[in-house]
Amino acid sequence: MKHAISVTLGEENLLWLRAQAAAGTGGSVSAVVDRLVHEARMGGRTDAAAIRSVVGTIDLPADDADLSEADTYVKGLFDRSLSRPMLVREHPPKRKARKARKATKRG
Repeated sequence: MKHAISVTLGEENLLWLRAQAAAGTGGSVSAVVDRLVHEARMGGRTDAAAIRSVVGTIDLPADDADLSEADTYVKGLFDRSLSRPMLVREHPPKRKARKARKATKRG
């Protein structure tokens, strides 16, 4: 999913982006910016302050620190979820519009 944002750029950078878009993506500056951001992310070019770690954000149970019972627990959650009643409605396929017949002249 893509989201629209507003970006303020220097005149020379905007000119360069437009030239890149015209040369390679059919005129889409957004596609060029998206590609540049993707390449920067995949290449590891990030500000060190922006790197966050998830270490310490999850508490493991003391009696199952290696999570050997995790599969059973998750399966139990899934089974309980499936046992709840759920309203499902199916709609019939939409009918195709009839083609208008040409009026024939009698006479």
